Amino acid sequence: MTLPSDHYRLKKRELSLHELLADGIVHALALLAGIIAFPILLFHALQTAGIGTFAALAVYAAGFFLMWGFSLAYNMTPPSALKWLLRRFDHSMIYVMIAGTYTAVIPHLDSSWAWGLGIVVWTGAALGIVVKVVLPGRYDRLAILAYILLGWVGVIAIGPVSAALPSVSLWLLAAGGLTYVAGVAFYVWERLRFQNAIWHLFVAAAAGMHFAAVAVAVA
Repeated sequence: MTLPSDHYRLKKRELSLHELLADGIVHALALLAGIIAFPILLFHALQTAGIGTFAALAVYAAGFFLMWGFSLAYNMTPPSALKWLLRRFDHSMIYVMIAGTYTAVIPHLDSSWAWGLGIVVWTGAALGIVVKVVLPGRYDRLAILAYILLGWVGVIAIGPVSAALPSVSLWLLAAGGLTYVAGVAFYVWERLRFQNAIWHLFVAAAAGMHFAAVAVAVA
């Protein structure tokens, strides 16, 4: 599998060894933080919140590890057919992570809003994944907007969410979302040295804020 011959990614400068190392360290630290934090959260939920919340958090955890795992594999693999195959999964798992984060919040909502929001988010994620897998490299710029829209679609349920979650969780969710959006500037600033590592630092910071929001809600 290869990208279209005129795809912008093929014209992107190759990262230096130091840039790759920095990016790999960011990924490793994010995965290590997840390995430490998620078992604690899942154990606590199983003991205090019931099997439904535990299952929702397990989906959230799966999304986190799939996103960071495929991102690490893709970004560390040298240009090759394997790299472009991994690229499909790397970009697809962003949708899974977004939908998984919503899934962690859904158990706190009443059933009608929980089902409605869940269907909207996972349908959007499924459509995004289909485009990434079937039409790789075709709509990458548009996909950035799709990620942002899917991440903020929860504002349609701001009333029920505000009533169901602690105010600290709401502020952390909003701060995480804004951090993701701010990081996009570095994602597209391809001439900047260590651009990839900086972008993934923003992603890690945002993911940490969202984890904290979920942990506060569960606790």
